[in-house]
Order: sequence, then C-alpha cells, then structure tokens
Amino acid sequence: MFNNFMIAGFAPALGLAAALSTAPALAQHAGDVLVGRSSSNQLMVGPAGSGGYVPDENIKVLPPVSSPPGLFNGWSENNPGFDHIVTDQPGLDFFTLQSGTQVRIEVVQVDPAFQTISPSFVVIDDPGERILLGGNSLHTHLTWLINSDHPLFDPLKVLWRATFKLVDTGSTAYVESAPFTFYFARVACMRGDCNDDGTIDALDIPDFITTVLDPMAAADEDRCRTDLNQDGYATVDDVEAFAEALL
Repeated sequence: MFNNFMIAGFAPALGLAAALSTAPALAQHAGDVLVGRSSSNQLMVGPAGSGGYVPDENIKVLPPVSSPPGLFNGWSENNPGFDHIVTDQPGLDFFTLQSGTQVRIEVVQVDPAFQTISPSFVVIDDPGERILLGGNSLHTHLTWLINSDHPLFDPLKVLWRATFKLVDTGSTAYVESAPFTFYFARVACMRGDCNDDGTIDALDIPDFITTVLDPMAAADEDRCRTDLNQDGYATVDDVEAFAEALL
C-alpha cells in the first residue's frame, strides 16, 4: 500500500503567524508534490517515479507546535509543498502545465480536527473548500495542521487523512484531477511491530491484544503500531490486517 512512515526534512515548527507570512520560497525538490497534466489534459499529481512526494504512498509525521491560543497548537509543518513539473515525462503520461492555468486544491474529504492553511491564512477543512496553488509555474507550501485545540480533536487518534483534488479555474480549463489522499501522523512507528523489536511476528500478538482491549491505557506509539488498517485508531477492526501482516 504505502510505507509505514516517511519523515521528510522538517522545516522549523510553525508556531507563529510571522513564520508563515515571511517564509522564503523553496526551490523545487523531491519533497514537494509535483503538479502537471496528462496527455488528455487532466490535472494530476506526480505518480511514483516522477521525482516528487506521492501522497497516497506515504505517511507524513508532523512535529509538535505550540503557540498562543487561537493560532497553531498541535502538530504542524509546511512540507510537503506543491511544485509544477518542469520537464515532460511521456513515459508516465505526465506533462507540463500551459500558460493560463489556475490550479486550486479542493477538499474532498478530511478527518475532524485536521486543517489546511494557505500562506494568506485561508483555512480549509470542509468538502468543497479551495485554496489557490498558482498558475503554470506554481510553487507554494501550505501548512498542514492537526489542531489539538479543535473541538473534535480526539487524543486517541494517531493518523489523519485528508483527500483533495485539483481543479483548474483558468483559461486552460483542464479536467479536474483524480482524488488523492495525504496521511498525517503525530508519531512514527512500524505498523504491526506491536512489541517494537523490529520484526512483525507472533511475539507481537500479546501487545496487539493489550492495546486493542484498552487503547486509552496505551501510549501513542503503541496505538500507532496497532493501527494496521490505518483508520487512525487501535480497535478490533485492525485484527484482519494484523493477521495478514503476520502471514
């Protein structure tokens, strides 16, 4: 499916508003999601092999942040960003954007207490809400926030999902992209390795059972290791995926 976790190079924690508004533009790098189009003029994010961050195949671990009430409290970072593809990749059916494009990212579905924030402090966390990423030479870094101050924040949750699509409101009128999902976590772990010995085997069964039966008494890392179906929680719903991991 995707890697158990991926930690890209962390930027400084975004605890203050000034840190967002004055952050310099970053050069194109493999840590960004690459944006382009297909040969049929459908917007798309770079697939595996394109040289960028692939949302559906990775879990991003966010560092903790703390700031005055009402700003950013929880876990947050502004990586990965979004960058335009600079060279056509015909083998991946992935091509550069043309002049006149205006790419916006739109929420399709998002877990409670997760918010996406633009450099101009537009917050989106409901389906249909959008943020402008830019034109054919777009390069921007949004802020990803697991908001611990949110009334729907659940401290037992260890993984958040945010599904988006790209839409073109410019003159090029590209077809909207297929949905893609980011996975954000508060802690890093190897899912299935419930006793944390580096191996998934029968020795993990007692710790798996202990965490599933009493997740409130477990540490965040234990719940993370037990959340094999990646719905964010350690529950009996993980039994099937755990059995598959053992086999």
